[in-house]
Amino acid sequence: MSNGKITIYDIAKEAGVSASQVSRAISGNGYVSEENREIIRGLVEKYNYRPSSVARNLKKGRSSSIGFLIPHVYQEYFPYLYQKFEQEMTAKGYITIVCNGRSWCENEIRNLQLLEDLRVDAAVIMGGTLDQINWEGYTDYIQAVKNLNSRIPCVLGTERAAELDCPGVYVDAGGCVDEMIARLAGAGYRKMGIMGGVGSVYSSVRLKALFRESAERHGLEIRPQWVINSSYNSMDGAGAMKQLLQQKELPEVVCCINDEVAVGAMGVALDAGMKIPRDMAFTGYGGVWLGREFRPQLTTIQFDFETMGRILAETVLGVLNGSGEKRVIPVAPWLEIRESTGGERTRSESSPLRENGRNSET
Repeated sequence: MSNGKITIYDIAKEAGVSASQVSRAISGNGYVSEENREIIRGLVEKYNYRPSSVARNLKKGRSSSIGFLIPHVYQEYFPYLYQKFEQEMTAKGYITIVCNGRSWCENEIRNLQLLEDLRVDAAVIMGGTLDQINWEGYTDYIQAVKNLNSRIPCVLGTERAAELDCPGVYVDAGGCVDEMIARLAGAGYRKMGIMGGVGSVYSSVRLKALFRESAERHGLEIRPQWVINSSYNSMDGAGAMKQLLQQKELPEVVCCINDEVAVGAMGVALDAGMKIPRDMAFTGYGGVWLGREFRPQLTTIQFDFETMGRILAETVLGVLNGSGEKRVIPVAPWLEIRESTGGERTRSESSPLRENGRNSET
């Protein structure tokens, strides 16, 4: 018997039969004498032998595996989306392989090459370098995506997927953003800030443009000093809020690039003695667990993770079956009104906020 893992050839040698007879006995397909079948069954049990499904599938030209490339694991958005996708693909007999790009272009390229080496049947690519607004500055990455897509069908989580000759699925928040800003205007808010996100990320630039367009449409003022760029986690939100509080006059409501930034900003506001939403209201984007659990609960644009995960799976299955068109499919979110915007706004004669020895002017 060979060292290490038992192979089909080891079983065949000890049983005194061919490897093809062992394969037929295990699969139940094809003739094997009853005597040899019993010998093979006994050896399989003795050595706890399990045939390699990967090797079997590779002989058929498929691996029954799907790659799922994400930029990082620390935000809730990607795990939420992956959970539904994985559930759908498992029900269809596929396993999924998650690759964490760590928001590093070179690492993402290595992951793309790894998925090709693993001979996955298809790949889903979400965020990271794919979401950079200037693809011309990432030619190696874009070429790696194109190379992979030429051999293995890729589905992209961006509305620009067609530019890379791929199908795509993305969040189409335009209508929901406008509904949210209209409600804020109807509740009496007139001065609006924007917080979070960086200027090199396409989805952030697009969302901020939607905020601005809708604010102008509904009569909310946005001043340059009320637009605080940062990144995407709660620490960034906290830092951005500290920067905003240095302003002499503050906005009445702040629309944040995601829920994590909003929660970080609200924590700083509460620590400074502000009342939410009386002194300042906040909105988020994404609808993750953190915003529901924080107090006051966060008004947010809630992503439809279940629908998006299901459509991603359906799109992958479509291209694998040769029946899927290379469409870019929008998935609409919905608006969750919670305590952080509080309905009709009431103004108080004085605010408990004191920053740098002064009262808030809201």
